[in-house]
Amino acid sequence: MANNVRSLIGQRRKAARDSVSIAFPTEEQTSVWRSLKGGLLEAGTLLELIPYPGALWTRDRRLCVFNDAARQLTGFCEHDLRASDALWLERIPPRDRASFLAEWKRLQSGEKQISCSYRFLPKNRGSEIRLREVAVSYPIPGDVPGVWSLYIEEPIEEDLTSVQHVRELLRGLTHEIGNSLQAISGELDLLRLSGTLAPESSSTLARGVHQIRRLAREIEEYLSPPPLHLKLVDPATVLNEIIQSRQRELIAQGIQISVVLREPLPKVPLDEQFRSALDRVIDFSCALLPGGGELKIEAGIQRIGAADHIELTLLTASPTSITLEETDVFRPFLKINGCRVGLSMAVARQILRRHFGKIVFRKERSDRGVFSILIRVPSDA
Repeated sequence: MANNVRSLIGQRRKAARDSVSIAFPTEEQTSVWRSLKGGLLEAGTLLELIPYPGALWTRDRRLCVFNDAARQLTGFCEHDLRASDALWLERIPPRDRASFLAEWKRLQSGEKQISCSYRFLPKNRGSEIRLREVAVSYPIPGDVPGVWSLYIEEPIEEDLTSVQHVRELLRGLTHEIGNSLQAISGELDLLRLSGTLAPESSSTLARGVHQIRRLAREIEEYLSPPPLHLKLVDPATVLNEIIQSRQRELIAQGIQISVVLREPLPKVPLDEQFRSALDRVIDFSCALLPGGGELKIEAGIQRIGAADHIELTLLTASPTSITLEETDVFRPFLKINGCRVGLSMAVARQILRRHFGKIVFRKERSDRGVFSILIRVPSDA
């Protein structure tokens, strides 16, 4: 079978010099797929041992295997590219396609190694990233010509100056807003103490000032997130600390909370931003229960593909219907049950993504909403 595949690929080499993608005739596609699939899957297990985003391609780029880091970086998986073998090229902007194609033609013409840099639009992201791809020709098990690729995300040089300028303006703006609001808060306290301002008016103004200060911090955090300072942490410990600090508040709101740890959780690299994200998700869950109800949190291990993930599930059970669409949860400046969410959930999702995590929301019934948070466990944990 391997000889048949070599013969078929040899017949297609001339076409490969003109295009990265080869369209196999329909009657040949099934047999080629079966031949290559076994080799790709066998070699693909080695990819998970590489601590960088990586992929194994057939030389014509019709078939591939990614490791989990590559799926996280690009947002795509092998099934996406199998459905459309032109997908990768389509995610490269036209201005970079010529250089990308030229480098791959060198591989297809016998070059052993190439290195190229190009912009790429990941799935479900609104902005491009710059990838440095180092590709090496190497046979796939079964002696099929293949290409090993490693990907490194690089800064987009031409945008660094403007991005840094915007960040500096943003920090200055939020700093000035914070200072002004602090001064206003001080004056309000003096007026209230002197009896010039009614307590009700003082409370209303204070809430407004607090909300604006919070929003200013969220805007800065969303557009200019601080660097991560990771250390090995047990997520169950973080969760328990948050619940303990909020126990009195939750009781006052008529919310019964329970935590179920299905099994011991391994320590994973997290920082204080993870605690902030989890706090925001609990805030939102409480906002779904304006009349009280039940908040049940479960934690355990879930196997997804070749990797373990810590799964945190937050289930809210309300005595009334939850008037919220699933697609609206992460919408900025959402107002739910009289509570203004601002950028809170958008920031939480961004923080979790930076920790190689995911968060989704679904409604099991009209009165039950569920958040599911997944954090990938490193292979050496």
